[in-house]
Amino acid sequence: MSSHESPGKVPSCPQQKIEQEEINLRLQAQLCDLTGLFKALPDSRLGRLSRYLDRLSGRNYLQDPTALEAVVVRTRRAHSGPKLPASLDDSHLEKLESRNARQFSELQNFYARVHALYAWPQRLLLQFFELALYVVTLRKPSAAPLNSLFRDLKDFQLAQETGSTHGQKQMKGRLGMLLQVWRYFVRNPVASLRLLNWARLKRLVQVLVGADSLNSLSWIDQRFPVDTSTSKKPETFSVTEDEAPSVQLTFPSVDSPRVSIVVPVYNQYATTISCLQAVLENTADVDYEVIIADDCSSDSTTRIADRVINARVVRHKKNQGFLGNCNAAVCQARGEFVLLLNNDTNPQQGWLTALLDTFDQHQRVGLVGPKLLFEDGLLQEAGGIIWRDGSGWNYGRGQSADAPEFNYVRDTDYISGACILFRKDVWDRIGGFDEQFRPAYYEDTDLAFEIRKLGLRTIYQPASEVVHFEGVSHGNDLNSGIKKQQRINQGVFRKKWRGELLTGNRDLGTDVFDARERYNSGTTVLFIDHYVPFYDKDAGSRSTFLYVKSMVDMGYRVKFLGANFFPHQPYTETLQQLGVEVLYGERFARNWKLWLDENGKSIDVIYLHRPHITEDFIDEIKSLENCPRLVYFGHDLHYLRTEREAAITDDNKLLKVAADWKKRETRIFDQVDIVLYPSDVEVKAVQEISPGTNVAQLPLYVLNAPDVDAFDFAARKDLLFVGGFTHTPNVDAVLWFAAEVMPQILFADPDIRLHVVGSNVPEAISNLASENIVVHGFVSDGELESLYRSVRVCVVPLRYGAGVKGKVLEAIESAVPLITTPIGAEGIPVPEQVMDIAEGAEEFASKLLGLYTDESRCVRQLAVRPGYVAKYFGAGVVRAAIEQHFACESQV
Repeated sequence: MSSHESPGKVPSCPQQKIEQEEINLRLQAQLCDLTGLFKALPDSRLGRLSRYLDRLSGRNYLQDPTALEAVVVRTRRAHSGPKLPASLDDSHLEKLESRNARQFSELQNFYARVHALYAWPQRLLLQFFELALYVVTLRKPSAAPLNSLFRDLKDFQLAQETGSTHGQKQMKGRLGMLLQVWRYFVRNPVASLRLLNWARLKRLVQVLVGADSLNSLSWIDQRFPVDTSTSKKPETFSVTEDEAPSVQLTFPSVDSPRVSIVVPVYNQYATTISCLQAVLENTADVDYEVIIADDCSSDSTTRIADRVINARVVRHKKNQGFLGNCNAAVCQARGEFVLLLNNDTNPQQGWLTALLDTFDQHQRVGLVGPKLLFEDGLLQEAGGIIWRDGSGWNYGRGQSADAPEFNYVRDTDYISGACILFRKDVWDRIGGFDEQFRPAYYEDTDLAFEIRKLGLRTIYQPASEVVHFEGVSHGNDLNSGIKKQQRINQGVFRKKWRGELLTGNRDLGTDVFDARERYNSGTTVLFIDHYVPFYDKDAGSRSTFLYVKSMVDMGYRVKFLGANFFPHQPYTETLQQLGVEVLYGERFARNWKLWLDENGKSIDVIYLHRPHITEDFIDEIKSLENCPRLVYFGHDLHYLRTEREAAITDDNKLLKVAADWKKRETRIFDQVDIVLYPSDVEVKAVQEISPGTNVAQLPLYVLNAPDVDAFDFAARKDLLFVGGFTHTPNVDAVLWFAAEVMPQILFADPDIRLHVVGSNVPEAISNLASENIVVHGFVSDGELESLYRSVRVCVVPLRYGAGVKGKVLEAIESAVPLITTPIGAEGIPVPEQVMDIAEGAEEFASKLLGLYTDESRCVRQLAVRPGYVAKYFGAGVVRAAIEQHFACESQV
């Protein structure tokens, strides 16, 4: 959630603390480099000349060589492999965050001086002459101090624009952006063409020629992203029969294992060793034990305890068969969880953690299984489907393991017993595998049905991958050997579960779209937005994400289509782990209409977002034979926001743009079943321009109850603004506040500082950095939470815009006193109860100072917030809104 109008707090974790330490080391290293470059200027001829000119100008930007001495700079370099503390408590984390903010501010101040002294023409001229001097004197041009300084300045500006304080990155020039766009077009031709209209093409040209520099890199990256995903062959451990006896393995010794990994074996010693090697190599961060269930083997397995240290070996007096072997071995398990793992498997990195996380992240989980792969990486099974006749399908068999339809968490009929995880107490309640399926086959399917009978779920987890060397154990011929038992046990299974199969399963090969998810009732919603929600970067995305999550929690089935058909990470995987199928890739860009034609009867609602995205899809959606109900959420009224911007900037061209937006938005209103906006002001505006439209108000966020008792007036200081800078009203708000309001604040109290937090910081904002204005850029969740805990007042000085402002709701939730403008308060119920509202620079400064210096006013404002949030933005309010506007008739 970071710095961009995103409510909700994420607790600190060891990884977050390590990241803070790494940031600290990188900032210190950068400060050390800059200090060295600063001191090297007198040794450069042009450096001495520039300092002389600086002194003559009277500005003295570079005359103070101690400008960075306020920050303690260690000589330790981040790239030298620093050793981080093994554990960091929260107080240490807060100190790190505070130190990082201070160092980042110092870097901003330094670069602001350099930028002010060296304008572009002068900078280029000095660079050229310095490089020429170094070449003539046979010195290395890259070591030229001024050129090094300007390179660092360029990198720092990129880091701020992309919202990163995590070290230097290589600056993308116009040519680099052009190449990125070209590569995206080549790899995703249909998705690219869908993105392009006249307005976007015009903006693309402006960005590439440098006419539009505001957030240009962010604009390019979001619409023409670089695909960093790679499809690789799974890692397997090849062990021959001759090599196997010489392999020695040592597993961790664990007194209280969380998981007992039970590996049933019968001979095939080399296969077993390969499996155990993979387990040992790819299982971390989990306390586990290994139980080798030896079913009277006669090969080297009889001596396996001598070669596999700390594994428990369970043997029987006579052969039990697969089912009996498993039942007996699980009785010996000490873990809370038991994982049955065939010996003809090779688990991949992180396999067990992903399976365990499923129990923590989802409700009523009884059984979890992984994505099963063939040795070449093709998909063997993404969960199983059982048909009404008792036969089964390995869903996805032989297809690409990377395809979107196989990479989201979902309920499934069963998981192949090659690898299944369950709670030991659930196994005990059921009594283990049903003995009537001896010696093997259909016992895993029966277990899934027994678990479902208890009200628990069987879930497929694609983040866990396991290679299964299918057929190694029992072969593939259904008419001979033990494999013949598979056909026999199908009949046993069908007889036992006849009633369940008739009511809960489908005829062979029909309705695969629903059958793969065991989906029989409820509401299915397809979201369509510009791309998957960047929930930590902007208010609109955060709102979309929260509604996706709320619907999933309510039992809705959710699908998501991003208009750029790109799997942005980690955002796509976050949705997939919630159980959302995300449609991405060139295949879906080409065939999304065909996908809707085939599956439209299973989709109840299409939830369209933003006018420019909706108009790209709506005509084709309306032509569907079975068109679902269409719900439109505009986020804000674009025409109204643009009209207000035109009034502030006195730009008549914007009035024409606003008129065009009104025409486009009204056309959408006429084509959908219901229009939703977060603000009552916008609802009334829609009713005025389109009287026949079915329009209603939808809460923007689900808010948590504010912890008002944590506010300590005396221990807090400074001001905070939070907002993503791809949104131009936020840029205008900060610039106006810095120019018109901040001088009045500093006249009254010179020690007050304004902290500016947000992604995609443009140069106009970064140049505001000074002793009293700290431009943080993008920050982590922990850093933002730390700022909320330290500042005394949040400011939202918006002069134009439309809709409910996420930054305002976040401040309310964070239990920090708040002052905003009428535009900032717009659409929020009875805003005067929970914030101060002021218009104009003088009134804003006066009310802000009054709030900042009066503890009783702050306490009164905060006291009503818990009840206010519960009444207007609580989970119950949002659930009611979802049920009202999205639930199908069977759910109402």
